[in-house]
Amino acid sequence: MKHSKLTAVIIDDETEAINGMQVLLSGMDSIEIAGSTTDPERAVSLCLRIRPHIIFLDINMPGKDGFAVLHELHEHQFFPYTIFTTAWDQHTLKAIKVGALDYLLKPIDRNELKAAVQKAVDNKESHSIEQRIESLEKAVKNHRKLRFNTRSGYIMIHPDEILYIEADANYSEIWYNKTRRDVVSMNLGAIEALLPEQFIRISRSIIINSIWLTKLSGLNKKCSLRKENEEIEFCVPEKQVRELKLKIENRPY
Repeated sequence: MKHSKLTAVIIDDETEAINGMQVLLSGMDSIEIAGSTTDPERAVSLCLRIRPHIIFLDINMPGKDGFAVLHELHEHQFFPYTIFTTAWDQHTLKAIKVGALDYLLKPIDRNELKAAVQKAVDNKESHSIEQRIESLEKAVKNHRKLRFNTRSGYIMIHPDEILYIEADANYSEIWYNKTRRDVVSMNLGAIEALLPEQFIRISRSIIINSIWLTKLSGLNKKCSLRKENEEIEFCVPEKQVRELKLKIENRPY
């Protein structure tokens, strides 16, 4: 049985991002681009006129962000499948709350985009908000890479890859194990603001990833991280020992 194509609208304040999305979608038989706009103020009227099945929606836009656009659409009782596209990871929780279908981090990966579109195809007849939330939670868990600026551009890193982060003046060193690292052009405070709760700043110069925390001694004021059969030890100020203990006790594994 032949299925009709899903229609889509792309909303992004950068023309280059729209063009890139159009190229990625052009090879997919299940979807047809019905419109696009770089103006978030025009986005709501465009969607209400076209009434697409899917909207690809940037979050950080001048004047009106993606969440404001979606809120207005919902106020008009229009509930398209929403796939957020953004360079930043800090909006995932809010995206879940508004029932988005998926959440893709820029630069958009073709396979991840294809999988997101397929979710809309598979759920075209479903209006279950619970299904959309479950789908997005899985997407966030699998794709929540963080973007770090470097002197030549940026790098994307999944939080679980990181062992610890060390300050180096206005730069920071992201360590994956005892020998492999990346240097990013961000100070430790800026990085700390991006990191999820699994990370703890144990001193002025060190942030550790608590998922690799294996030992903690309140007496000696030291902790150990273990990854890839390598162990590294840090001194821990007394005030941070309690927080580390709570992290160990509350881990679900």
